[in-house]
Amino acid sequence: MNAAASSSRAMNNRLREPELPPPCSNSGKAQPPIAAAHWQDIARQWDRVGPPLRPSPQDVAFCVDAVRRRSGDNGPPRVLILGVTPELYSLPWPGGTDVLAVDYTPSMIEAVWPGPREAAICEDWTAMRLAAGSRDLVLCDGGIHLLAYPEGHRALVRKLRHVVAPGGLCVFRLFIPPPQRESHEAVLQDLLSGKIANVNVLKLRLAMALQEDAVRGVELHRVWEAVHQVAPDFDRLAGRLDWPIEHLLAFNTYRDCRIRYCFLSVAEVSHLFCGDPGVFRLDAVTAPTYELGERCPTVVLRRGGPDAMERDRPQ
Repeated sequence: MNAAASSSRAMNNRLREPELPPPCSNSGKAQPPIAAAHWQDIARQWDRVGPPLRPSPQDVAFCVDAVRRRSGDNGPPRVLILGVTPELYSLPWPGGTDVLAVDYTPSMIEAVWPGPREAAICEDWTAMRLAAGSRDLVLCDGGIHLLAYPEGHRALVRKLRHVVAPGGLCVFRLFIPPPQRESHEAVLQDLLSGKIANVNVLKLRLAMALQEDAVRGVELHRVWEAVHQVAPDFDRLAGRLDWPIEHLLAFNTYRDCRIRYCFLSVAEVSHLFCGDPGVFRLDAVTAPTYELGERCPTVVLRRGGPDAMERDRPQ
């Protein structure tokens, strides 16, 4: 806690005050009770979440490289973080950088965001009230799959097309399904055989295995149910695998949760951002080397120039 507070004070000394829209709460919309409860549980257990569900030092290095590529002689960037990932806030930003975070969940902002509270606003990503061309960099760690495909993703692309300045970058760490879908039975067999390193790897592999396609996605309760059917006693499973029981019990955040994750391929993300409705181009795709790293690439998308911005204006 003390380290986080010190980090926050240090960041305050070298970041500009963010340019914020008027105070708001989820764009005036209330979260469904089940969704709110799910994210409250995630917020309480955030310290137990690890790679690949949180960024590793390799993933952070990819972001740092993209930031340097954008900054150069362009001056301090105006940054938008989708979500409240602490590792993104703590990047080595140039002095004068303006960092703003947007998250739909009050509990995540309160429990996880390490920066000034006034630099995090509670809004839907697809309804952010930010001025045209007001952000140079947009970062998001493992959040794109939280939207419904394709309508939610198209809405996000349209919003970022409006918000990102010409030449600006979107840097996203994705969770992408493998080219050849594995069966959920194979994943569960690996679990019972002790071949899965931790619950974070289990969650990602099993969720992807249960997703039939990106449109339908996968309901989180199905992921919990699949594990519970083969190992209803989590205490016994934790002893068998030599996993901390607290980590395995964190799986219960998926129980009765009707939220759906929609995992997209790089090609699907590229089509959205670089085809219709986007005006971006894919600059880079970089994958880390940790377990499941090939499913967690960081993509860099560059927004088109002023001519593309002109085409965005209402006629």
